[in-house]
Formats: sequence, C-alpha cells, structure tokens
Amino acid sequence: MDEKIKIAMVTNHFGITGISTVILNYCKELDHHKYDLTVIAGQPIAEENRKECTENGIHLIELPSRHQESAKHYSSLWKTLRKNQYDIVHVHGNSSMMAIELTIARLAGEKVRIAHSHNSMCPNMKVHRILNPYFRKIYTKALACGKMAGDWLFGENKFEVLPNGFYTELFAFDEVERKRVRKELDIEDKVVIGHIGRFNGQKNQGYLIEAFEQVAKVQSNVILLLVGTGPDFEKIKEIVDNSLYRNQIILYGVTKETRAMYSAMDVFALPSKYEGLPVVLLEAQITGLPCIVSDRVTKEVDFGEIQWLSIEENPESWAEAILRTAVRSDVQRRDYRREHTAQIECYDISQTVKQLDVMYERLVQR
Repeated sequence: MDEKIKIAMVTNHFGITGISTVILNYCKELDHHKYDLTVIAGQPIAEENRKECTENGIHLIELPSRHQESAKHYSSLWKTLRKNQYDIVHVHGNSSMMAIELTIARLAGEKVRIAHSHNSMCPNMKVHRILNPYFRKIYTKALACGKMAGDWLFGENKFEVLPNGFYTELFAFDEVERKRVRKELDIEDKVVIGHIGRFNGQKNQGYLIEAFEQVAKVQSNVILLLVGTGPDFEKIKEIVDNSLYRNQIILYGVTKETRAMYSAMDVFALPSKYEGLPVVLLEAQITGLPCIVSDRVTKEVDFGEIQWLSIEENPESWAEAILRTAVRSDVQRRDYRREHTAQIECYDISQTVKQLDVMYERLVQR
C-alpha cells in the first residue's frame, strides 16, 4: 500500500470545546490505514482528549499556551511542522488570526494549508479586520462549518462547506434517562428550560437567566437547567446566587451524559451572540426538543420548527416565547426525530467524513 497521507490538525488549544469535538470526531472516523493523523494543540489540553487520542491511535503534539507563552507556542509549532513535513496542514479557528499558523506552515515548507472557519464572529474584531486581507491570501483551501461562517471569514473568496459531523444516533430521545435525571434532580413534575454550552460571553447565559426570571414570575413550576462550564462560570454562578429564583436554577456543570440531559429537558434555549454551526442545536432537535434560538445563529441548522428571536430585545420577549411553547410528549419527540431523518443524516459523521476524505484525496492528488 502507498505511504499514508500525513495530516496535521492545528488548533490553539484542545479543551472541552466544539472545535475540539469536531477535530476528534474526524480523526477517529478517517481511515487510519490511509491517513496518519496528528493533532497539534496549545495548552490547555483536556485530559479526556488526551485519552481519546491515545485510545484511537491519534498522535498528539502539545505546544505551550498561545495566550501565556505566545513566542514559545509559535516557535514550537514551526519546529514541529518543519520536522514532520505533513501532506496537509488543517488549521481550525474562528478568525483571521489563523493567518499566523498558516504563515508558519508556509515558512515550514507546507504546501497544502487549509483554513477552517468554525464561527461567524470573534472576540477580537480589531485584530481580525487588520489581518483579514492578508489571511485571504495565505491559505490554499478554505473550509467552513456553514455558509454564514464561510461568508464572514472568507468574503468573496471561494470556500467549501463541511458540516460539523457527529454521532447522531447518540442523541435519540430516551424516556428511561429522562425519568432518571428528573428524579435525581427532584424536578419530576417541573417544566425544564434547558441550555448546554460553554459559559462565556458568546453563549450569553446571563441573558437567558434574565428571561427565565420573567418566566418564573408567572409560572412557579419551571426550572432552568444550565449544563456546562467555562471562563464565565463564576460570573454566572454569582448571578444565580443573587437571583430571587435561585432555587429554580440548576448549574449542572460538565457531563458526558448529554443525551440524558436533553431527554430531561422540555424546551431548549440558545441566546448566542454568534455561532458557526452549533452542534448543540442539532443535538437538541434530534432529541425532539422545541427550540428557541437567537436570530444571530445560522438558520442552516433549522429542521423547520425553531423559534427565532432577537437578543436585542428585552428578555421578556424570550420569556413570552417560552411560556407559549407547548411541551412535547414522549411520543411526539420520537416522532419528530423520525420525521426529520433525512435532515439528521446530513450531519452524521459517517456522511461528512466521506466529504472530508474526498477533499483530502483531491488536495494531495493521489
């Protein structure tokens, strides 16, 4: 057999994030007889991601933190690329800051350089705007998780949409898990408004809490279930601790049992300020949850029944939408999944990895 195609997946860090999950999913599902796969990532690196790499034959090269030791981070990246000489360097990110990694790859002699957009905005817009004209000249292939993410980062330049592939079968509604979680949390007779996401400014949990407080004013049997952690966790915890409705808000933390969490919820809310292609929203729909979502999120993910609302308006508008949303029965949730099988399959990892495989083959001309 021909020598394996060497792929380097490059990311700033490898924590519990959507980008990390996407990278792991593709590295696990690509043919290991055909590809030699390496993840090159700065600190922090989640221990469970290290374990996944080890168990699945994925090389992991750890770099110093980009934020705390920028010079060492980038020099280590250059040395790594120069030493190993990959067939494809696949850089994942949210902004034109990827120009730095792409330039280092070019200086290291890497001929095939993919820029992969995972979002439709970034925290540091000033730097992004300065770098963007140069960024658009330094990659050799442009990828985006969705059309909105591609339009935002690549503008008039051509790009290919590669939907975030994941294991869709893992998110079928589970009645047994629903009962178990609700019993454990003592919320068996409650209406549960749920949210899963990284606690940061982008995900906008503070706004959701404000909306929930308006709901709780008029409906006593409601619970807000917030699942996740992140840099704003303590800030959100303080907001909850100071809320009149703190006894109706659950900060669940991180869990691997996301299907159980979705199954336990009655309504899913996502008030994000921006997104690329939010897998959590796909997961929520697959479990049959009615969803209320910020209109800043790409509508590519809509299976047809999402309620889109502005986050520019008073949180009361979200409260009103939550109050008028009908809770689906267990049967209705299972039926919803069955009725949307074709849409769900478009995001299954078994389909999207085929697209990635064909693209890699074309890029190395093998």
